[in-house]
Amino acid sequence: DDPKNWTDFKKNAILTIVTIAAMLSPIANTIFFPAILTVREEMQTTETVVNAVVAIFVYLMGISPLFWASYSDLKETRRKVYLLASAMFIIAAFLCISATNIWWLMILRALQATGSSAVLCIGAGTLSDIYVPTELGTAYGLFYFGFFVGPLIGPLIGGYLTQYVHWRAIFWFLTIYGSTLFLVIYLFLPETSRPKQTSKIPLSKLRSDEISLSLQKSFNPLSPISLLKYPNLTLIILYKIWVTSTIYVQNILIPERFAITYGLSASQIGLVFLAPGLGLMSGSLVGGKLSDYVLSERMKKIGGNYLPELRLYSAWFGSILIPLAYFSFGWLLENGVSIFYPLFTMFLGGFGTLMAFNPTSTYLVESYPTRSASVVALNNFMRALVAGSMSALAAPLSDAVGTGWTFTLMASGNVLTITFLIIVYNYGRKWREKIRKENPR
Repeated sequence: DDPKNWTDFKKNAILTIVTIAAMLSPIANTIFFPAILTVREEMQTTETVVNAVVAIFVYLMGISPLFWASYSDLKETRRKVYLLASAMFIIAAFLCISATNIWWLMILRALQATGSSAVLCIGAGTLSDIYVPTELGTAYGLFYFGFFVGPLIGPLIGGYLTQYVHWRAIFWFLTIYGSTLFLVIYLFLPETSRPKQTSKIPLSKLRSDEISLSLQKSFNPLSPISLLKYPNLTLIILYKIWVTSTIYVQNILIPERFAITYGLSASQIGLVFLAPGLGLMSGSLVGGKLSDYVLSERMKKIGGNYLPELRLYSAWFGSILIPLAYFSFGWLLENGVSIFYPLFTMFLGGFGTLMAFNPTSTYLVESYPTRSASVVALNNFMRALVAGSMSALAAPLSDAVGTGWTFTLMASGNVLTITFLIIVYNYGRKWREKIRKENPR
């Protein structure tokens, strides 16, 4: 019963379930943004502490998938991970409804992040279980398109619930969402992982070092960190880290800055997040097609040979647009110009981000295909650590130097890290050859 031989209807049903489940984590993260000011006032705490709640959620979104992926590989299961993680999320979301202080809310949000993040890594594994390589690209495209819908609708839902019901209604919504997912997964999502073929060599004939290595590989969620020794992977990840940090600084500062500058309500602040969200979705669709087109044209110029570094050439437009957009955004917002202009620059920033992310993300996977899952996990882990820290530092930095200079700093970092793309474009092939020599299988 090979999942790859299942009917198209069954595969599409699984893809739909997994895609909707993938929206849970970004929705759970961004739905809280419009409520930040209300929560701070009700719980009588500071902006920094409330932003720390957001930062911890981001941290756990990056750290937790390492453990979920290792557990899934060890137990050779996807379905059990979905159910276990969903149950954790539901319990934490339900307890958030009655949270009476910010520290208890922080702990529960951390558990929510841990539970909701499982599908970020397990979902991709599920798709690889059921689709053949010629179908996988389209499936991943739909999966990640759904992932970007989350940041678009999360603030909308959070804004309206906060203004017209209560901020605690956010967690009623998440409890219902999580519970519905749990039931759908339990009733309709089959196990797609199949036991791997094991060696029939008697244990007594294996060398002790082979046995030890096998045991070490059974559960080591931190093994992806060792990939940082390869410069091409590290430089691309560092580039993506700074771009992501810029997005998180923007998201943290939107509620208070737009409320103060333009007098927006919680529901109106939720609408503000449509601008970067639509930019991200548009960039995701256009960036993939541009990446394939540029790759094809560059291959023609070198005789049809394929090199992963050729994809990076298509990142130049997005990588230049990002610092221009966010530099403009910071100063436009600080000077209180018509709200149209900061909204438009946020759209451009989101669009540029995904235009740059499509080729760089594909490059990471293609550079080390035998450990692509580990590369993706490492990227998410490092990105979450730095982006989480920037989320915590965004408000104090903006208070100290102003919104304009805050985004000048972020834009300057984006310009600096463009050099990382140039370096990898020119020297990445040599570093990839080193990876192949050290890891022949």
